[in-house]
Amino acid sequence: MLKINSIWQPQTQQKIFRQLLHCFSYPGEVVSLKEQIGTDSIIVAILSTILDQTVTWNDEDNLISQSDRLLLQSLLNSTEKAQYVVKNASSTPVDDFKINIGDLCNPEKGTTLILQGKSLGKGDINLHLSGPGIPHSKNILLQGFDTHWFTLRNQWNGNFPLGVDLILVDAEQLLALPRTIIISLNH
Repeated sequence: MLKINSIWQPQTQQKIFRQLLHCFSYPGEVVSLKEQIGTDSIIVAILSTILDQTVTWNDEDNLISQSDRLLLQSLLNSTEKAQYVVKNASSTPVDDFKINIGDLCNPEKGTTLILQGKSLGKGDINLHLSGPGIPHSKNILLQGFDTHWFTLRNQWNGNFPLGVDLILVDAEQLLALPRTIIISLNH
């Protein structure tokens, strides 16, 4: 009998979706998906929840296996046009990395960038966060995230409401940073 991993089941995807909504409502709060994903990839679990045949995505770092790409049943597109972009956070992005920030008539069409690093909640990178959903301010520690991603993110989001939303993940945890959040690096 064919066994389908839980991340492809509607009940699990609903739980993951609720966790994503929670993370976007409370930016910078780290949430574990260990119970939902088991041994599966957290990125595949998130993508299986948010992608369908009407949205596009990009994975030029090849973080998603070919078999999982087929199961996602969503169209691949360039980083400049994709609605969701998956990147290895430890790789330094080029300065002219192009991503969709939306336009004034449709700012909601800005990309959601999913960055996979080594660890959320501990590490040598210290992000200072403030903005809607964060009482006062908050510091988040990260490991395995190139800081240039946050420099670019601040450039992309410099003309609000245009910009990108971030989802940061490690092996089993995630946090969300909507474009409304102000990020600065503490050294």
